[in-house]
Amino acid sequence: MANVALIEAKKSSNRYMDFFPFDFDQFTLCSDPKVTKVLKKDVDLDFDSDAYEWVILIGSEPLKHFTTVTKVMDYAGTIVEDKFLPTINPSMLAFKPEAKNTWEKSIENICAYISGDKKKAEINEEVAFGIQNTEEANEFIRAALDSPSDFVALDSETTALYPRNGHILGISMCYDGERACYIDADYLDESSEELLQELFDKKRVVFHNAKFDIPFFEYHFNVKFSRFEDTMLMHYVIDERPGTHGLKQLAMQLTDFGDYEKPMYDWMENYRKERGILKDDFKWEWIPFDVMKTYAAIDALVTYQIFVKFEGALNRG
Repeated sequence: MANVALIEAKKSSNRYMDFFPFDFDQFTLCSDPKVTKVLKKDVDLDFDSDAYEWVILIGSEPLKHFTTVTKVMDYAGTIVEDKFLPTINPSMLAFKPEAKNTWEKSIENICAYISGDKKKAEINEEVAFGIQNTEEANEFIRAALDSPSDFVALDSETTALYPRNGHILGISMCYDGERACYIDADYLDESSEELLQELFDKKRVVFHNAKFDIPFFEYHFNVKFSRFEDTMLMHYVIDERPGTHGLKQLAMQLTDFGDYEKPMYDWMENYRKERGILKDDFKWEWIPFDVMKTYAAIDALVTYQIFVKFEGALNRG
């Protein structure tokens, strides 16, 4: 038995052996050729995913059936729940040729994961950590000041969409592309603000969606930015297609961290279900620091890594 399975919604004429240079067992969710769109009631597949090391999911129906995520375009070529490798159905390229790059990149990634050439990044305290101590926070800012890089990646978590309606819960920072921290804003004092201003005067500051973060920093920390970059705007220049510019989507496409924020959103969903809270009524400040810190820190880390790639691409013209 092969250690790779491939599952499509229903039997097709797609020659997957032309795309994947390894053995795999092929299955369909639904065996009835009369079914046009496969719904849950149509699934008659008897399949044990534990029997396989990797399971390639072709299209949105298998992705929805086997995992808790739904958007196959966002997750194409990434690892979902440790063993599932989704991609779009190549049949869609006939009427949506602009998806060709997504298809080709996802095939490249899937082959690299299965061969072992590509691995999902390990997330631990060495890579992403939290700080709830003023001196430790200041030490990290000083390290950013002393770093050889001429830029730092910065992000914020807030309680509202506008500075006058809320406050900053914490700030995330990365200065080397390898590790990042999330600093609890309650532990930032006047000395921290002075160090931040010194940092912003010395380095370029990289945001993703700067128009959101900068007003919060300026209003609540009384700082100014002399030079800043915005990876969201950079991506608009590189790829003007709508709906592809979110940090999560770019991180899944361009870094090895995958859907790193999913554990936090799983926590939020369980919290809401246990208390009967509607999604729109959930407040960001309810998330405990220990839950937030990893997700928030990686936001800055992937922003740094994405910026390096975008700046290189734009400089090459």
